[in-house]
Amino acid sequence: MVYYNYNNTGGSAAVKKLFGIVAFIAVVITGIAALMYKKYLKTDSRKGFCGEQPEENKKWLDNTEYQDIYMVSRDDYCLHAMMFDNNSDNWVILVHGYDADGTYMTTYATKLYEEGYSILSIDQRGCGLSGDNETTMGHLEKNDVADWAKKLTEEYNARNIMLLGVSMGAATVMLASAEQLPDTVRCIVEDCGYSSVREQFEHSIVKVLHIPPYPVLWVNDLITRFKKGWSVLKDADCVKAVSRAKVPILFIHGEADDFVPFGMQAKVYEACKRDDKEIITVKDAAHTEAVVKDPELYWNAVLGFMNKHFVK
Repeated sequence: MVYYNYNNTGGSAAVKKLFGIVAFIAVVITGIAALMYKKYLKTDSRKGFCGEQPEENKKWLDNTEYQDIYMVSRDDYCLHAMMFDNNSDNWVILVHGYDADGTYMTTYATKLYEEGYSILSIDQRGCGLSGDNETTMGHLEKNDVADWAKKLTEEYNARNIMLLGVSMGAATVMLASAEQLPDTVRCIVEDCGYSSVREQFEHSIVKVLHIPPYPVLWVNDLITRFKKGWSVLKDADCVKAVSRAKVPILFIHGEADDFVPFGMQAKVYEACKRDDKEIITVKDAAHTEAVVKDPELYWNAVLGFMNKHFVK
């Protein structure tokens, strides 16, 4: 009997030790997931990494007349956009990337405005002057873009609209491609968008934190479900969205992109079932650099795409 109790005591100690190790690991994993949520999804806690605007962009914004317009989102946030009305009913909605705002689309606005198009450069939710304090990486933003297009159509008599998004903005417009868009949305250009938030986070965790993505992402998914009602593992899936795209899409990616890996372009392009889809790649272009690395190729593709699909 004494012998049995001795072993039982030793076994209990081992169980307690194992439980303590498991509990410690769980706390560490939860802590990492919480820090990820705060750093990458809470927009009010980030200082950003976009850097200073080029001087020519600042000068163009200072010297070009625009109007601040606002809209209430479906979940009651006040959203902001800059409207550059060029006396044209042909519009482009510009959708910026992660940790930026509408002013960071000035390079695109400048060219398109010179070509005679009217521009709406939006602040995605949680960015710039738009409400909310976090991003859903395109999941809720896709509805905002659809509603901006509806507003242009109903209140500003837009005849043709193109959606052009870069990085996270590209994911947003790809996700919007499967939504109920106004008939005036004729085409979409996505520039270096990710295949899904899940795959982007898997890549980023390994690249930045140098740890396996799981189980951290499982915990992060629980946080986003509880906090905002969306899933980083199942929602914001651009591959699924473009497979149901209602409008033509031009897919653009830099071949040297390792932030949103170049290989993701093939996934979304191949998933898109439309016969009128198009694709270009830009050699030596890192993330978001396609437009500056080869502007001639870039703008010939974008403007040609628009000319094909805008109603004359």
